[in-house]
Amino acid sequence: MTVVDLFEFTPINYTVGKKAEFDKDSKTLTFTEDQLSKLEKLNEKIGFLEISRKTIKPKNLVGVVQVGDLTLQIFPKLVSLTSPRNRNGTEDEYKKSSKETIMGNLIRMLAVGGEIPVKPSEVAGVLSEKASFPEVLISIYSQKLLEILRYHRHYTYRTIEEDLNHVKGQINFASYASQWHRRHVIPVRYNDRTMDNILNRTLKYGAYLMTRLTQSRENYLRLKSAMEILEGVPTVPVSVHETYRIHFNRLNVVFKPLVEIARMFISGTTVRLQMGRVETFTFLVPMEKVFEKFIAGLLIDDSYDVLPENLKGSTVRSQYHIGNLLVEGKFQLIPDITIQTPGGRRIIVDTKYKLLNSEDPKLGVSQSDVYQMYAYASYWSADAVILLYPTLLERVNMRWHFEFSGKDGSKKRVPLFIRSVNLGHDFKQEWQVFLRELREALSIDLSTT
Repeated sequence: MTVVDLFEFTPINYTVGKKAEFDKDSKTLTFTEDQLSKLEKLNEKIGFLEISRKTIKPKNLVGVVQVGDLTLQIFPKLVSLTSPRNRNGTEDEYKKSSKETIMGNLIRMLAVGGEIPVKPSEVAGVLSEKASFPEVLISIYSQKLLEILRYHRHYTYRTIEEDLNHVKGQINFASYASQWHRRHVIPVRYNDRTMDNILNRTLKYGAYLMTRLTQSRENYLRLKSAMEILEGVPTVPVSVHETYRIHFNRLNVVFKPLVEIARMFISGTTVRLQMGRVETFTFLVPMEKVFEKFIAGLLIDDSYDVLPENLKGSTVRSQYHIGNLLVEGKFQLIPDITIQTPGGRRIIVDTKYKLLNSEDPKLGVSQSDVYQMYAYASYWSADAVILLYPTLLERVNMRWHFEFSGKDGSKKRVPLFIRSVNLGHDFKQEWQVFLRELREALSIDLSTT
């Protein structure tokens, strides 16, 4: 398996050859014709690459694409370039020294934002310089699945109607009376406990797909052991639509994170069933959405304690519909994050995944973003607006103001705070430092608004 690490918006050279390989000296990736053809077809559907005659350049999607024995891992560039340990180093030096950190940071952001159903504590033990993104997820899935199946199985009941020579369950007297000439045969109806249900089929099919993808013998053996425990469940394809029909309750909710991981592999995998071979696997998400959901997840979950003291006890919502720009109901107004304090003060937080420019009088804040915040603030009667950006080194702390005219002719000044957070901290070692910096970025003075 050839694993190549790419960074969003950073091109590399490519050529076509007999096998997939990456030449580090010339920074050239070699595809087979079949791999390039499949990548081009995937790209037509997803649009994650810019492919020219000599180079490929990832766009704004991060994650993984696996085609045959080639895995392309696309990492966020800002995360890769902002490590306090190597701020002056080149990107190549950073990739060599901190791939585990980049992977760990990205997976934690995806986990906090709800993009992948894992806990940060589950990731730490399976991260390594050699592990690919799907291998990390497979490690978590195989360990948790085998552990749970050893003490917990999910059974359902189905009604069986058949003819027996003894009584079991309930006798179907109407049918029995109609076949009096066969009195020794008793039509009965009874409930049978079975493991053959959509939940277990999903778990097993997910495990099967992962056995075709994994390069780790430990993961492979764990997956096979789990499939043996599910021996009474057929290994058949399960659609993504079917996985959403699974009903969770207190008896089977322990399997929910595993079903969600299995769904990721089911939705992202194409399989040639006749040969049992996985042709492609994809898991790609827009980095601006990762950043938005990551920040929202931190604000909504009280356990992270990132809300400053004057915002404690606030109601925090993500993607909350505050209204429509037109009376006809068109152009919905949906800020990334809304905060409403116990005292009724309203704050809008909008994340922007792009770098600011400290040498620009406007800091590189786009006019369209300011117009958007003005619409949100005026419609919702907000008391403050925060535009939150990632940063490389310098932390930005700027305050501007909107001015609105009320119906009575009075003026209302609403502050627009431009703040930033550093995504380059090693979250494994410096998680609390990052949370403190985020708390400081959200600390705004509401007494003068």
